[in-house]
Amino acid sequence: MGSTNLYVRFWGVRGSYPVPGPSTLRYGGNTACVEIRAKNHLIIIDAGTGIINLGNLLLKEIGARKNSQSPFYITLLFSHTHNDHIQGLPFFAPAYLPHCVLNIFGPRSFSENLDNILGRSMQPQNSPVELEELAAQLNIQSLTENQLLILNSNKEEPSVVLKNGAKIQASSDVVVKLMRSYAHPKIGVFVFRVEVNGKSVVYATDTEGYVGHDSRLIEYSKNADLLIHDAQYDPQEYLDPAFPKQGFGHSTYEMAAHVAKAANVKHLVLFHHDPLHDDHKLADMEARTRELFPNSTAGAEGLEFTF
Repeated sequence: MGSTNLYVRFWGVRGSYPVPGPSTLRYGGNTACVEIRAKNHLIIIDAGTGIINLGNLLLKEIGARKNSQSPFYITLLFSHTHNDHIQGLPFFAPAYLPHCVLNIFGPRSFSENLDNILGRSMQPQNSPVELEELAAQLNIQSLTENQLLILNSNKEEPSVVLKNGAKIQASSDVVVKLMRSYAHPKIGVFVFRVEVNGKSVVYATDTEGYVGHDSRLIEYSKNADLLIHDAQYDPQEYLDPAFPKQGFGHSTYEMAAHVAKAANVKHLVLFHHDPLHDDHKLADMEARTRELFPNSTAGAEGLEFTF
């Protein structure tokens, strides 16, 4: 892959909890994790159980380098810190290599910084390994909505800058923008937009459509090459009078298709699949989505895009 490309690969596409087994072989049963390569930078969004297989592959990549002991840089972004988005971190193999540098970014929660949240999730009563025991160089920083990340082609470390003060050179910088969506209980989530060389991918998991649709997300996603959008429910499940899902912080495929169409994106990937949805159900939801937005795909482990 050339350094000017924007490459995306899906390693985990489920929400809530992992669901291994014969009924989920086509789309996969691991929870949320997406790999993005841009300008020779490695960006990982969320650390559900999908990050475990990605980490095992990265070990081979790291070992194959001419100088395998030189620093290997990874930028890890958390949309939020619910368990299905962080549960793979203790089992992410590169986190145990002293020459790996993990630059980790995500939101605060109720004024608590990201490093404290991750540290608490890996306390001995919850995890066999504590955060402080990871051998990699960890740089953990909480972000706010008025900031963005710039990854320059001549610099390994990402820079955190204020949106209003950012100096971006489109030909040389990878830019990671963020928008806070408050449509997911109880603290909301970050929606990420990664841009390079005029190409862009938007990652919008754990978000729910509003009455009249999410105008902020539509504007934020304008003309993206790829929109990864939560689509946990079908419309019948969402409004099921016996067990309605409205207010759970997740979308239907109809909501995802509307955002994709209104934002004029080139491709939509349905994401954060309900763990109760087997391969047959997801194939049906994919087909129904294509009736609304033809260039749609149900997210699956191993699915790749290059722009």
